[in-house]
Amino acid sequence: MGFIGDDREFIAAIKEANHWGSGSINRPRHVWSKTCHLLADGILYAQQRIANNRGLRLSDEEIMNLTLIEIERNLQRKSRSLKEFAGMPYPSGYVVEQLENKLIYEERSYNPAEQLQEYNNLFLNLTDEQRGVFKRIMEAVNNQQGGVFFLYGYSGTGKTYMWRTLASYIRSNKQICLIVASSGIASLLLPGGRTAHSMFKIPIPTMDSSTCNIDKGSDRAELLKMAKLIIWDEAPMTHRFCFEVFDKTLKDIMGRSNCSDKLFGGKVIVFGGDFRQILPVVPRGSRSDIIHSTVNSSYIWDHCVVLKLTKNMRLQQAGNTSSTSELELFSNWISRVGDGKLEEPNDGYTDIPIPNDFLISNYDDPLEAIVSETYPNFLNNYKNPEFLQSRAILAGTIETVDIINQYVLGFIPGMRYPL
Repeated sequence: MGFIGDDREFIAAIKEANHWGSGSINRPRHVWSKTCHLLADGILYAQQRIANNRGLRLSDEEIMNLTLIEIERNLQRKSRSLKEFAGMPYPSGYVVEQLENKLIYEERSYNPAEQLQEYNNLFLNLTDEQRGVFKRIMEAVNNQQGGVFFLYGYSGTGKTYMWRTLASYIRSNKQICLIVASSGIASLLLPGGRTAHSMFKIPIPTMDSSTCNIDKGSDRAELLKMAKLIIWDEAPMTHRFCFEVFDKTLKDIMGRSNCSDKLFGGKVIVFGGDFRQILPVVPRGSRSDIIHSTVNSSYIWDHCVVLKLTKNMRLQQAGNTSSTSELELFSNWISRVGDGKLEEPNDGYTDIPIPNDFLISNYDDPLEAIVSETYPNFLNNYKNPEFLQSRAILAGTIETVDIINQYVLGFIPGMRYPL
């Protein structure tokens, strides 16, 4: 990236690392020639341990090849390759066959038996509504003639549950299902999830004329060609240019295939999300600018089949508990807020009264009140992952988050968050 003055700094760093550890370079071949013997020391030691033979003899060529293989493995973990660096040697031999397209290998590494068991367990709990969605999407996947869907549902209707069911079924058949999300936090909730920008190499900033940084014939391009289904969660919060850029890229990757002129190159794409939540962030943009940046303002939306989830799975799974009625009341109220049905008639701007049942009213210290209400008996439960994962405090700014974190961490024995 131009941060390093010249190759001497790389060489010095590798020489220094040789004493305690296990390397954009403008002359990679030069760096390799100056440091390959240092890098190879650790490789030879590792091979001796594997063979349980301190006197193991390997030719210089074999050691160099093993060293290159190890470098290639590390690069491919970051979706890179030695092939990207002009002049660098590339490992040879049967091991290289295992390295060819690490991306496809990783997506096919799921255990089919485990995936099938997970699918069977998930499918049993699908609602009739979800079964209809599953059938519609799988028909498109099996036909492989393309199709763009948008799964629309508010929080609690089971969108993530649908992604898990679809992914486990496809992976149980040793096929590839790519799952991405518009945000990093959302991607952590998905099986094998990645951010869309990371998986599809979407440029930042994304312009109308941009294309994804995926070369035709590259490992990532081959991965996309082999994908049976691509799921994109939290789509409403992404600018429409990202979807249009991805559409152009997939059409180019599919090349001369019969589907290359179809939307997304004939791939089956399922978007998901809730337009009542966060929309794309347009710096200094007006309300109109934000609306026109959403996916349903794109030409892609004209080809989308909209599928809806309306049944709250959390209410169905709660059973006849004392909190079920409270959860249903809150869920219905949130739904009415999102649909703009409170304080009608209105033109989109109105004050929303919050029911007293949803408020913490009797308190002296607001910070203490919200923490004790959200995390009751915190000292007895802070080591319990299920207790922590089942509740959260949402805040509007990073500053408020830091204040709450400081307060809560102060209760944990031995933990002191710096003020």
